[in-house]
Amino acid sequence: MDKQQLREFAAGLGINMLGIAPISRFEDFAPKLNPASIFPETKSVIVCGRSIPRGDFRGVEEGTLWSFPGKRIDRRVLEEICLFIENESGCEAVAYAANNTTSAPRSRPVREGQVIHNVSLNFEYAAVAAGLGEISFCGQLLTPNYGPRNALGIVMTELELEPDPLFEGSICDRADCRKCADICPSRAINPDKTVVIDICGKRMELADVNFDLCRICPNGAAPDFDNRIGQEELMYDLAGNQPKIVETSTALTRRNIPNVMNALCTRTCIAHLDDEEKIGIKYKNPFRTEKPWVLQTWER
Repeated sequence: MDKQQLREFAAGLGINMLGIAPISRFEDFAPKLNPASIFPETKSVIVCGRSIPRGDFRGVEEGTLWSFPGKRIDRRVLEEICLFIENESGCEAVAYAANNTTSAPRSRPVREGQVIHNVSLNFEYAAVAAGLGEISFCGQLLTPNYGPRNALGIVMTELELEPDPLFEGSICDRADCRKCADICPSRAINPDKTVVIDICGKRMELADVNFDLCRICPNGAAPDFDNRIGQEELMYDLAGNQPKIVETSTALTRRNIPNVMNALCTRTCIAHLDDEEKIGIKYKNPFRTEKPWVLQTWER
């Protein structure tokens, strides 16, 4: 089977974004964060994406229906892709959805030389490494057609597939915009303290984010338990692989960060990208038609 067959099958399951990264794009990662620690025979890391309808954000934007779009693709969908790969190629495939992992039963590796489970993959890094998009100033994955409206899942396989190139365009306006930082009522996003991360040669500037403030934001933030212990170690791996810890806090470097998909910062990003026609999908009406509501932290 080839990449096109895989794309067509995945599309039938509602996957409208699919990128492939060779395992070599993760070679600098610590074992605790590396797909090869889960499946040592991995040759291809497949990142599956499904767009979230813009209408899912409408209720929160209007303040009439409080909901939180899921950031992860259901594991059952990923397992269907795994079965397709195994049935068509005879090569094994492993699904990684994060939200279905269980607590480790032991406090030591099951055998010498192994990591202490569970291995914790970073979806945003994987998506950039697979060519799906870039990381925004406030740490959200942006894709060319949907901006931040993405749900993700990962499949690892020993099948060697043709890799996709990195996304070469630019979606986030960063220094020329920073509306996410300006509108944050808690001032959790610090535009004056930034770090440049390097993912497989693609360099992106991210703001420092105080997630202690972000987590209690009453403007759409929600708990998110997909980021587990180990994610903060990415401070080393994503900072140009320099032999020092970089003192910064971003969505790629902190554990237990909130789901801000429906928060004021992300909804402002959606409105800005729509107004500036920075994404491929066009809508009849603008996302934001009046001044957005804002609640202060004490009003939570």
